[in-house]
Amino acid sequence: MRSGLAGLLVAFAVSAGVLQAQAPAAVAEAQALLAEQPHAAEQAWRRLVADGLPIVEPHPDRTGLARVTFAVKTRPDTGAVRLDSVIAASRARQPVTDYRRDFTLPLTQIGNSGIWWLSLDVPRDVEAAYSFLVEREGQWRRQSDPENRRRLHGAAAEAVLRLDRAPDMAPVRPWPGRLARQPEAIAIDSTALQRSVFLQLYRAPDGGADAPLLILYDAFLWGVRAPAWEIAANLAIAGEIPPVHVVLIDQLDPASAAENYADQTRFLADELLPALHEHELDPAPRNIILAGASRRGLAVSRAALARPDAFGAVLSLSGSFYWSPDGEPPQWLAREVPPAEEHAPRFHLAAGSLEYVETSTNDGHVMLETNRRFAAALEAAGYEVELAVFPGGHDVAAWRYALADGLVALLGE
Repeated sequence: MRSGLAGLLVAFAVSAGVLQAQAPAAVAEAQALLAEQPHAAEQAWRRLVADGLPIVEPHPDRTGLARVTFAVKTRPDTGAVRLDSVIAASRARQPVTDYRRDFTLPLTQIGNSGIWWLSLDVPRDVEAAYSFLVEREGQWRRQSDPENRRRLHGAAAEAVLRLDRAPDMAPVRPWPGRLARQPEAIAIDSTALQRSVFLQLYRAPDGGADAPLLILYDAFLWGVRAPAWEIAANLAIAGEIPPVHVVLIDQLDPASAAENYADQTRFLADELLPALHEHELDPAPRNIILAGASRRGLAVSRAALARPDAFGAVLSLSGSFYWSPDGEPPQWLAREVPPAEEHAPRFHLAAGSLEYVETSTNDGHVMLETNRRFAAALEAAGYEVELAVFPGGHDVAAWRYALADGLVALLGE
């Protein structure tokens, strides 16, 4: 439907001097229509979204990339719109010192229509979350893409871009609401953390007291945005792993950095495990997996290295292994790896193919490379370790698949 009319309107836009470089046909059509009829914004928007957003087209030169066009319609008082997503990595201004300025990408408004757009070349194996930052009256507000029905779970969840070579969706398929497992709420008055810690326990109906146990940081991320129990259940039903109980810890305390996360180790080994035993969960240490993303991946790795008697495996997603205590050179934990004992924990480290951006926080020691170096330190000390590079970046949309792959690697036959 678009092709014939779009060709005529593109020609008009070129002659009028308003066609932006590399604008896709749908955008060019909207530009041309508004150049001729400046008040036809609603008509132009309806045409632009007719086949859904974002618009995904083949790349003209590279088969491994797709050209993706994002578009959004805003209120007349909008001053600017920016795209926030890990897929912006290829255009990031490095080192990133101001996230909004250096990493997020500006959209271009078509005239005064309130229609904004951006085209970006993205690897076809990527699945990534994205949102728009909208500036009004000097204030920036985040909003999802109302035209994209694919999104993470929960209220105000980010939209998700999924391209044709992205991983198989089977492990992350959501369950119908009527079949959703409800967690048991557990509270621990923690001496180690000096606060009440709130847990969510998702029992596997087919798992006994000694079934494998996944202990995962961040209940919002893995209980709301990307339910970890669904991922574990999907894998178990497919026969790729045994039934797994899932425990979600509410959060990782920022203050723990001052203790080099030793307080988290004490909590996990000396308080959490006894509490779970009281709730009739008693897996062997080799069947207890500590997991977390970003700084949480660092914390669980430190805990397993310090307490190999308590934990059998680590599943780290984009672990922040560049981190060091104040005054220490970067990559502290890699220097603290002790020699592996007879029953040393196994490690599955995952980092994203787009995690190559230098920021003010990692001081040039980017996620992908520091995960490689930490894996090398573990291997040199005698640990069983696997490093997986997943398509994507520092983003729960991609972490879902990395979590599934890690569970299969650690628990599958």
